[in-house]
Amino acid sequence: RRRSPSSTYASNSGSKKSLTNMMPEMIRTGNKKVGVMLLGSGGVFTMVGMSLFFNKSLMRIGNLLFIAGIPMTIGPGRTAGYFLQPKKARATGCLMLGIFLVMVGWPVFGIALEIFGLLNLFGNLFPVLMVVLKQMPIVGNLLNSNKNSGGKKSRTPKNTQYDNNNQGQDHYSRGDDDRYHDDRGDASRYY
Repeated sequence: RRRSPSSTYASNSGSKKSLTNMMPEMIRTGNKKVGVMLLGSGGVFTMVGMSLFFNKSLMRIGNLLFIAGIPMTIGPGRTAGYFLQPKKARATGCLMLGIFLVMVGWPVFGIALEIFGLLNLFGNLFPVLMVVLKQMPIVGNLLNSNKNSGGKKSRTPKNTQYDNNNQGQDHYSRGDDDRYHDDRGDASRYY
């Protein structure tokens, strides 16, 4: 049974309270629905700001929503653990410097640094994203059809032994029991 924050606060009035007990649970643990909405809104505001010739106000709002959306989506502990890894320090620095430049009024340089930082931070997720997109119904068909077209050579190996010796000959013959047999031997089943 949960107690409301006000009753917890009243019952612990004589003892020391930690900061995590005073914060609402949604901020401490993260809420994916709210976080995804914040991230999506941040992306929309940033894109609209870029399309309106780098409108500073819209891009600032987009960055603030992005900053609020990341910890809400994956939680503050995971966010700090991911962004503060030593091998991701350069990418995190570029992202933070880009956000700072957008906030102080240099949106073109700020967005360039943000994009560089985001590509370095999340670049290893693009192959996973491609696999997920290829499994989606409509997008997967489009991605797979582009892969098959374009005049690329087929990757099927050729059986050169039979192609050189038996050019134009049919390799299938009809047996006595009315089933088709392959006259090429065991090598044909590997190709």
